[in-house]
Amino acid sequence: MKIDTKMWQAYREPFFRFSRELTCREFAIITAWNPRSQLMSNEYNRIKNNALERRLRHYSYVSVSVSVLVGDAQFCWAEESFAAALPLVKALSLGREFAQNAIYYVRDGELLLFSCQGTQKEHLGALTSRCCE
Repeated sequence: MKIDTKMWQAYREPFFRFSRELTCREFAIITAWNPRSQLMSNEYNRIKNNALERRLRHYSYVSVSVSVLVGDAQFCWAEESFAAALPLVKALSLGREFAQNAIYYVRDGELLLFSCQGTQKEHLGALTSRCCE
């Protein structure tokens, strides 16, 4: 399934606020907020994100689990997310499990966008250019 153009464009313009610095070379940025891009209550989203956090802790190879806020440039819109050192295949699987349209993945400082529902993917440039304090 292909993500519609307007939604994909929104996914292409993220900004990030990490709770702490990451030291790993590869990691996923994933959330359980607003499944299938359907706006849900903060309470519902936090319950789902807590379930995602439990799943991330279940994997022994996850060496990093950092809270990260993903939003627009002014953070008028934002979703609580996690940065976790896990393989892309597992990150995409978790994205599908939690009904996400897409996830972000970082390799050697470069930000990538991957659809969880199809084959769409895109290189978004250096992660550092999208990090805010």
